Amino acid sequence: MKGKMKLTPSIFVGLVAGLFLAVLAFSQAAASVGLSIDSFRPLGGSFFSWRAGQTKAALAISSQGSRVNVAAAQRLGRETLVHAPLTPRSLWLIGKSMEIGGAQSKARKAMLQAERLSRRDSAVQLWLGADRLRSGNIAAGLRHFDLMIRGDSEAANAVVPRMALIILAPEGRRQLAPYIRENNPWLSHLFQVAVTDLPRSAPMAQLLIDRRKKAPDIEDGQFIYSTLMTRLIAEGAYPSALQLYPLLPGSNRGTLRNVSGATAGELDQGYPPFVWAFSDGSAQGGEFVSVEGGGTGIDIFASPGTVGVAGVKLVAVNPGDALYWQVADRTGNLESSATWVATCLAGPSAKKKVESANMLSASVPQNKILKMAMPTGCNLVRLDMRVAGGIGRDPTNVTVSALKLAPDTSAK
Repeated sequence: MKGKMKLTPSIFVGLVAGLFLAVLAFSQAAASVGLSIDSFRPLGGSFFSWRAGQTKAALAISSQGSRVNVAAAQRLGRETLVHAPLTPRSLWLIGKSMEIGGAQSKARKAMLQAERLSRRDSAVQLWLGADRLRSGNIAAGLRHFDLMIRGDSEAANAVVPRMALIILAPEGRRQLAPYIRENNPWLSHLFQVAVTDLPRSAPMAQLLIDRRKKAPDIEDGQFIYSTLMTRLIAEGAYPSALQLYPLLPGSNRGTLRNVSGATAGELDQGYPPFVWAFSDGSAQGGEFVSVEGGGTGIDIFASPGTVGVAGVKLVAVNPGDALYWQVADRTGNLESSATWVATCLAGPSAKKKVESANMLSASVPQNKILKMAMPTGCNLVRLDMRVAGGIGRDPTNVTVSALKLAPDTSAK
């Protein structure tokens, strides 16, 4: 039979320490979920952080800012500092109450002292970042926001919208430039907010243009950059769109003038509408197809009784350019039609349009090179394939091939 355990002084100390740690863990867990346990308060702030009380006071002074709440926050922060001096959040409470009371310089001093204790407190970094921005020190403000997000990723929702507004100012874009890199954990979030929420898209484009190198290939980049290009075109920021497009990941400058949709047998990759964008509805649409003799063509369709644009592409044109193509195949209905419509978007002839002959007409030959001059006095054209399904039971179809943009050889 084993003997009974003898309670030695070392074992006794171990039991007491274990009990102490268990109670400490329970009290801290309770505080983290907002449960205050008053019985533990006599043990001092170093034992029990009072985070629940601090949080309640912080919410009170932030939402109401009354003198009573300010005084309560000051008392709570100072009381906690007596028991636990190394508490950045307590200094934040004191600084916030001073700010509401009008003592901005004293508030700043308290916040800076809190930052010296720990740079990982998101509330302190948020306050300091906003304070720096108010004083016009954008670089310092961004450093505080960067520290805040890196220390607490969930805090990004509170600060990224403010950072996006910085993009609107030239100096803000200059200060943001060092953060525009692929390994920045909050860059994708910033770009998403910027392309969807800013009142104008051109400043966001300029932020990337000013770098004079490829835009970072970031998470959700296809959505972000596609949204940006769509907004630029919709807002008429054509010069920005032309400058930015070659800088986007996966794009190239040749796409701006390539109307065929393919290069060396490979479909162009990029961002609509600088690459072909086909309607995804059932009324009309298009797709790339292989054509007889090799090469890539575009097959266009329209349902009977419908009229609309089956495909659209923006094209950077030079003076004297013309569009060349041939009709590889076609099936029409009564009163059906298919025409190219080129509309000038930028240049002295903005809004000027030219339209081709009806490619479904018997007077237009198949398998022969056709030509349509681009609008003069223009450097950016929207090329539409407009098609009408006509009267019939089956869809109207036309396949075009040998598409290219080249100087008009007949021009004088």
